[in-house]
Amino acid sequence: MRSAPRANRQFTAKKCPRFCSVFLLGIAFALATCGRETTLAPDEPLATRTRLFRAEARPTFTPTQPVSVSLPPARPQTPTPTPVQPPFPTPVVDLTDYTVYRQTLLNPFAEDADRLPNAPHYFIRVRLLPGTVPTLDGVQRMRITNQERIRLNELYFWLYPNLPAYGGTAEVERVIVDGQLVDVTPALENSAVRISFADELAPGETADVTLWFTATLPTQVVAGTAGTGLYGFVDGVYDLAGFYPTLAVYDAEGWNLDAAAAGYGDSLFADIGFYQVELTVPQGHSVVASGSTLAQQANGDGTTMWRIAAGPARSFYAAVTDRWQAIGEDVDGIVVNSYYPVGGLPSAQTAMTYTANSLRAFKRLFGPYPYRELDVVPLPTTAFGMEYAGLFALAASFYTETGGAFAIATPHEVAHQWFFNLVGNDQPDEPWLDESLANYAVYLYYEAVNWPEMQTAVLENIFRYRYRAAQNLGTDRPVGGPVVGFDQATYINIVYSKGPLFFHAVRERIGDEAFFAALRDYVDRHRYGIAYADDLFDAFRRHSDISFDDLIAFWINGE
Repeated sequence: MRSAPRANRQFTAKKCPRFCSVFLLGIAFALATCGRETTLAPDEPLATRTRLFRAEARPTFTPTQPVSVSLPPARPQTPTPTPVQPPFPTPVVDLTDYTVYRQTLLNPFAEDADRLPNAPHYFIRVRLLPGTVPTLDGVQRMRITNQERIRLNELYFWLYPNLPAYGGTAEVERVIVDGQLVDVTPALENSAVRISFADELAPGETADVTLWFTATLPTQVVAGTAGTGLYGFVDGVYDLAGFYPTLAVYDAEGWNLDAAAAGYGDSLFADIGFYQVELTVPQGHSVVASGSTLAQQANGDGTTMWRIAAGPARSFYAAVTDRWQAIGEDVDGIVVNSYYPVGGLPSAQTAMTYTANSLRAFKRLFGPYPYRELDVVPLPTTAFGMEYAGLFALAASFYTETGGAFAIATPHEVAHQWFFNLVGNDQPDEPWLDESLANYAVYLYYEAVNWPEMQTAVLENIFRYRYRAAQNLGTDRPVGGPVVGFDQATYINIVYSKGPLFFHAVRERIGDEAFFAALRDYVDRHRYGIAYADDLFDAFRRHSDISFDDLIAFWINGE
């Protein structure tokens, strides 16, 4: 558990306008209580205003052309020798222009992009090369501001494909900082790179950084790993999670270089950022990605370039395939797209219903969803689901005649749009902070839609049943702690089941009014920022004078 929240990093707003897998093995008990998950409550009608369209014909927004400049404003430079010419030109793009992101945000939140000028700003130009071993070849230009109180002379970037759980490879071939070629050193057993530069970056100063990188994709699902099919090329789907060099977080302890090394849990820990992506894919393939597609451009070589913008977003994700169709629905101005493979239309409709109704419920409970779009995709994963910024995946195995655990997985993943994307947390070190809360949100969803049978099933047959299983097996332990401190079975029982019981106990102690006011306050105060456990506890304390320190000691710390 982190000892202190990072200093002065959250975005404060007035009330305005994972890499995680849903390991809910207790779902069988919930479904046995309530019937097949595709049987909906009377007040949960099937998705309306649903339209069927080919994935490659999904709606696009009017593109806004970036202004071309030589370099964005940066720190003063001392005279230096002529820089080594890069292997191909550095992308010309104005990374001080945030107007493009207005197209990804709902109108009441259009100004949010302008209020975060110090967030990392990514421009990624990448080409997907099919083959026996699919490859990504890219260049990434960034505007990085020193948001700390000390001078920096190094940066760290995660290469997530190199983690054993991902099963791929990634390499940064060359880096230029403010026009100068700099040293690149492998770090953390090649799961990251260290970039050092001579001229220190003072607090508030910006650096212009360009990285050339390559990555390869695995071509099989390996059960029992954190990837579990969440990065790679399987069943005709290119799953591009964490494919680009990701700037590490600098927090109260310095560069945070802890990634989940276990075969379960999440590895991603990132600051909110802005992403403009030019992704070139084989012609006839479609791209479903974080944010919004702004334009498509057919090239003369049998490929298509997709221009996408996402931000403020916790990360960027894309899936590429020629095998999906989609249905769409407008939910209070938010375009929800539910994608499906051949024969999966009924399942896509079920996913749409739970997604739309979860959005409506969680907007009331947690605060507004600021983005124009939310996509749901089927992936060939052995997990139940996975959250990304503005998008989430469900297991492709759900999209068959036998169906799947939509009733549990879908609300859980929708809740992650608040507790992971809008409010970030240190997922490798404090996984319960988003996972336990997102799983408790499943119970809150069935309460919100007035489905008491499912409320009881979730509380008794998932949360309490699996917690009692841990007690009976002698594996009970505190909810708090890093992913690597658990084995897989204990991680499931404790983080996904015992953790939600902590929130239920706090709610019973301080009352509904204070509990939900605190959750909305927590999201509002830390929107687009990073929160730690003490930030959540403080939110509850601001709205209630009733002590719950004993609950923290018992459930979270095990004291």
